[in-house]
Amino acid sequence: MTSAQSFWLALSGLLPLLGLFGRPADPMLLIYTTFVVVCRWRARIGGVFDRVKISVEVKLFLCFLVSGSLTETLAWLNNYLKAAPQPAVFHPQLIADLILGIGFYGGWAVAWRVAFIWFRFSVAEAFVVTGLQGIFFEQLGAVARMILKLAPSNPPLAALFALYVFAVHGSAAGLALAPVMHHFQSPTKSTHCLRFPAVITLMVGLAFTGAWLAATVANWLGGLPPRQSITAHPFW
Repeated sequence: MTSAQSFWLALSGLLPLLGLFGRPADPMLLIYTTFVVVCRWRARIGGVFDRVKISVEVKLFLCFLVSGSLTETLAWLNNYLKAAPQPAVFHPQLIADLILGIGFYGGWAVAWRVAFIWFRFSVAEAFVVTGLQGIFFEQLGAVARMILKLAPSNPPLAALFALYVFAVHGSAAGLALAPVMHHFQSPTKSTHCLRFPAVITLMVGLAFTGAWLAATVANWLGGLPPRQSITAHPFW
């Protein structure tokens, strides 16, 4: 990355801070700021990870759990500050949301590990493909339908909303992959264009499978709390 690219990337990472001055504040895009920070120190963070004596598969899984937990916590906080009557998260109660997130983002980790068997990606490519996946599959396509419905009457707002969703999802995957991507970039792996629909299919399928498994295990252990007001019952 050139010095000019580093400068503009760092500058873009400051933009989400403006959301903290809103009424109510919007902390969601801080996941992008975190992604930028990790990219800036990617080599150093990756070097630290390389000294940890666990398999790269476990590192990948843990990175997705940390990134996913941060993403879900910010999403939950965003909905909590807005007192959203129907929060756009897995579950209105934070602990339950994070439990389901283990399955969802664990599914992402498995999806990427499977894709890495045959294909190689750059961090930027992973960011873009996951961001686009987010636009079309978030809330089972409800977000994409909302953007399409809004586009004819207010194209700038529709574009901003799409960019917002794109940045959140892209950052969640990019943040997890940046410290470990160098382990999966063998020049013998394919860069065929089919890798993009392949990894999207894997991510969507395994994410929802993982969330279902997390919910099933939680039910075996006593169950998750009923869905209640996010403000009256914030955590459980």
